[in-house]
Amino acid sequence: MTKPLPGATDLPRITLITPSFNQEPFLEETINSVLDQNYPNLQYGIIDGGSSDDSYKIIEKYRDRLDFAVIEPDNGQTDAINKGLALSDGEIVGWLCSDDTLLPGALEKIGGHFAMNPHDDWIAGACQVIDTAGVVSETVMPCGDFTIPGLLLRDEDKPFNLPQPGVFWRRSLHDLLGVLDESLHYCMDFEFWLRLIETGRKPTLIGTALATYRLHESSKSCAMPIGFTREHIKVESGYARSLPLPQRLRFQRRLGYMRRACMIHDTKGQVWPEVVRRPWWLLSHQVRQAIMHSNRKAA
Repeated sequence: MTKPLPGATDLPRITLITPSFNQEPFLEETINSVLDQNYPNLQYGIIDGGSSDDSYKIIEKYRDRLDFAVIEPDNGQTDAINKGLALSDGEIVGWLCSDDTLLPGALEKIGGHFAMNPHDDWIAGACQVIDTAGVVSETVMPCGDFTIPGLLLRDEDKPFNLPQPGVFWRRSLHDLLGVLDESLHYCMDFEFWLRLIETGRKPTLIGTALATYRLHESSKSCAMPIGFTREHIKVESGYARSLPLPQRLRFQRRLGYMRRACMIHDTKGQVWPEVVRRPWWLLSHQVRQAIMHSNRKAA
């Protein structure tokens, strides 16, 4: 027998945090995508790191509809999210970056799911990838082998994806396990997911698209992809110490690939001097591709 959908009074309180810094072109769309949900039990706030554009004007425009708004210098996005988590009073929490949006009805789906599934600790929904104009290029479904070996080894036939705007969890989890690691600026979400999974908590996957994830030239994913690689090396190397020896050896192959990617990036296209120092690099398809790319650019 199908469970009846929870009424408005039964929906859990959701805290949603928007960390913001110099995203004036997209910020208002983000705010409206949340407020237009008309979710009956919402705490919504913005933490702005002291933007130098006109973001503050947009925040002031909506201040009377926000539960909190902090505009002050911070130590980056992770610090901003943690400030919001410290102010949160919702049973369910998540964050939405200031260039992403919620899709219509998302909060009702999220709140309804948690209300009807009291044993689910966290959920992950699909996300639509959009450009600056809001045109959808693809829908990313959450998937993966949600174990520490699964996330660290990431076999080609078992891809991993947890699109962050579609992830929500019970506040009791970060009360128990701590908030985001402020030494990380790119993969703080991935490290938090690892922390949850290490304790045996796996996400419930929601096939429905809940949010959009915007890619544009100033987004971190596009502008600073090597930053993600460097932090993944740091985070994954720490968790890999718990793997059995055969899996640690397999992980070393991935680690070598990531380290070479950083070194290739640091050569700024001048790969050959590094190859002279490390001739064994020529055995790597990754390095040969980088050489071919640099040769084409020089031609």
